Amino acid sequence: SPTCKIYNALDLGGSQATSKPKPVVMKFIEKEEHFVNEMQARRNNDGSPRFSAEFVTPDLDSYRADRDIGYANGCKRWKPHGADANLLPDYCVVMERGERSLLEAMNAENLSSKSKDLQRR
Repeated sequence: SPTCKIYNALDLGGSQATSKPKPVVMKFIEKEEHFVNEMQARRNNDGSPRFSAEFVTPDLDSYRADRDIGYANGCKRWKPHGADANLLPDYCVVMERGERSLLEAMNAENLSSKSKDLQRR
């Protein structure tokens, strides 16, 4: 999507880490509106997940540069692949890394783009 950047990462667990790193995905979102929509789609008003982790990859955490000074400072320092102008987007959702790609999941569930339920309307 042109509105976000997704990267594989390892969650090292912070300074109190006692277990091995956990594979995660970091979804960096450019615009606040898109971040808010993402979180509203994933969470109920009380903060609980809207969907079962069996069907939707759960979010583990989220960050906003306007509310997290540590993340804001990281946004100012990070430059992908040495680029001069590209700074880290102000919003981020951290999710569990899936075990298979979308294509692998579709094949495993015997789904096809020719299926009437999946065709664009």
